[in-house]
Amino acid sequence: MAHVEVSEITVTEVTIESPPRPRSLVASVEAWLGLLVEIPAAILVVAEIVILFAGVIARYVLHQPLIWSDELASMLFLWLAMLGAAVAFRRSEHMRMTAVIASVGPAMRAYLDVVATCAALAFLLLIVRPAYDYAYEESFITTPARRSPGCVRSAISTSSSSLSASPVFACLRACRLPSPSGLRSSAIWR
Repeated sequence: MAHVEVSEITVTEVTIESPPRPRSLVASVEAWLGLLVEIPAAILVVAEIVILFAGVIARYVLHQPLIWSDELASMLFLWLAMLGAAVAFRRSEHMRMTAVIASVGPAMRAYLDVVATCAALAFLLLIVRPAYDYAYEESFITTPARRSPGCVRSAISTSSSSLSASPVFACLRACRLPSPSGLRSSAIWR
């Protein structure tokens, strides 16, 4: 009988890092706008936690409720919802019909992404005028605790900085995609 001896063979991986590619202008603008939205959203989360915690402590421990804390927390929560929607849209994590999206091919997925972006823009354009009218009507009302005009709260949902950030991110993302013919004909497609 022959005797065979097996020895261990150790294989190590060698990774070669390529130099980082310079970012295009569109990618830089998208990253800058992303930070412009994400940083205030993070600050709002911290402020919301502090205000709600202070309101709970004041109400249930000190038995001296802060009447302004609920009002301010609801206003900050509206801002947080608008900015959070823009952040989720930018990261492609916004709520959508993922079962339908996952079952189609890449070309149809890109088409559906364009349709969803156009629908968001159309909805934004449709609500601008009624939202402005609502904010104007609310300008005559003052909030009870903070005595701020009611239009401050109602204008949050029509704010151009938060509502239009989502479609801007989608348009910037579309500019970074290769051109339809596969040719990168201009500097914006790099």
